[in-house]
Amino acid sequence: MINFTTEQLCFLESSGKVVLHACPGSGKTTVVAQKMINYLQNWNRPHQGIAVLSFTNVASNEISRQATEILPKGFGVDVPHFVGTLDSFIDNYIFLRFGYLLLKSPKRPQITSNDIVNSYRYWKRECHSTCLSSIGDFRWTSDGKLTKNGNRIPCAGNGQYGPPCYQFKKMLLDKGLFFQDEIASLACILLEKYPEIAKGIASRFPIIILDEAQDTSHEQMEILNYLCAAGLESIYIVGDPDQSIYEWRNANPESFLEKIRDSEWTQLALTKNFRSSQLICNAVHVFSDICKDKEANEASGLFADYNKKPVLFLYGKGTDESSIIERFKEECITCDISFSPDKVAVVTRGRIHSDNKVDNLWKTPETELLAKASYEWMSGNKNKAYSFCEKALFQLIIKDLNDIDVSIEQDISKILPYSQWKQFVIDLLTKLPPATEQCGQWVTNVKTIIQETLTTYNLTLLHGMAIADAIKLKTYDTKNRDFKQIPIKDYFETRTQTAFTYSSVHGVKGETYDALMLLIHGTRGNTLTPSFLANGNTDTELMRIAYVAMTRPRKLLAIAMPKSTAKLDIRFPKEKWDYIEI
Repeated sequence: MINFTTEQLCFLESSGKVVLHACPGSGKTTVVAQKMINYLQNWNRPHQGIAVLSFTNVASNEISRQATEILPKGFGVDVPHFVGTLDSFIDNYIFLRFGYLLLKSPKRPQITSNDIVNSYRYWKRECHSTCLSSIGDFRWTSDGKLTKNGNRIPCAGNGQYGPPCYQFKKMLLDKGLFFQDEIASLACILLEKYPEIAKGIASRFPIIILDEAQDTSHEQMEILNYLCAAGLESIYIVGDPDQSIYEWRNANPESFLEKIRDSEWTQLALTKNFRSSQLICNAVHVFSDICKDKEANEASGLFADYNKKPVLFLYGKGTDESSIIERFKEECITCDISFSPDKVAVVTRGRIHSDNKVDNLWKTPETELLAKASYEWMSGNKNKAYSFCEKALFQLIIKDLNDIDVSIEQDISKILPYSQWKQFVIDLLTKLPPATEQCGQWVTNVKTIIQETLTTYNLTLLHGMAIADAIKLKTYDTKNRDFKQIPIKDYFETRTQTAFTYSSVHGVKGETYDALMLLIHGTRGNTLTPSFLANGNTDTELMRIAYVAMTRPRKLLAIAMPKSTAKLDIRFPKEKWDYIEI
């Protein structure tokens, strides 16, 4: 039996339009799961359900797991209820069902990926040199306009048809092809034009609970507004604006903050931290834009009184990463913290192999798809690996994915039985070189494997294309001349677990560790630096990324940064931080 706090009970007993601001470690996921359970145990409407939504699959799966553990035997989270991501809810209940209303011909719309569409050669030839290489940066907005990264398209194009980007997006529209990050905007158009859709959803799901609401986009929040106006019984929006770190996916914490300021909504808060020690809470609250001028959150968990100040490692020029991690390990041992991947994490602001970044590495989309297939196969994600491999082979042998008439299966069946095709894909997939292989050698081996497998199945590449033209890397890179010696996995890996978890900050969001070190690599640029942490604006995504990292550990927080001239004493006062030079 869980003993809920007064703040938590206030949320559990609330109804109507409720916004809950939950600090890190406040038991947010637990109260969301309990809120759902309270409804489930008294639910007697077989054709209506509760929708519990979150930003990521990981978060929604955790809600389901906790709810299943708490529910009495015989109860479950099943139809007519829905637990999943906000994206999947919008996709399945709005866009894929009613998106045909936006098209000239009544066909079911398809959500496709940018890497597939980028195989369209006309697009790259016309615009690559003067604009962006990814058509995914162009999106339809909720007012029906086409924008580039949220801004107006700067060129007018030639003639009556508009610029090539508009022509291309119009072609995709006619084919019923859309990108995931424009679905919310198009769903807004549907809900505004056809209000009965919103009424139907509000009737089907009269109760909606949204977790991680700080990561919603303006358009996603607008969809919820349409559903509210259509007659929702209750809606609960739960999150923490200081943990909004997905701006690259259109996340906008301002949409959440507007609800905190809206007099029509009931504003509640969870202010007790059940994860971290009080010493960690005291040190990190100055990095929170909302809490920096308030008292630190009260630590109330098992480790509230853990007597270890956060550590600031200052390392000199030329200090290698392994030496920094070894010093962090010594600190963990001193604190009697087991150095293992479930207890200890080292995190960075970006990719864990950021030093290996190579622009325009893959010279064809099929090469990148097969490299992804190789990595996912090695990582145990067999379905993802098969999907990437099939898409690459389909484009190499059958036709462009954008030219599919009805389905991949039907187009393939015109050439060979689909069962034989599946065997062909699996055969090649299992022969792909391991993702641990150096990328230069990997490409050489892949070309040989494809050629041999094509011969075995009596297949040829589309239009008589040579394998050397179909599978290739860039030949030279001025920044990283040895890039061909880098393993394939390093271009896709976002997280490793050996003696400890090594990840980007995004990869540990929502997780808890006994000890965590945020590793700062540089002193300049638009990234986390000593100067930025010491003096930077707290109302930025960069600072929120740092704050998310700092609020993961229970016992030991460490930050490792290069020695610099930055004045650290305001945000890193020595009464709250232990300084250690390496």
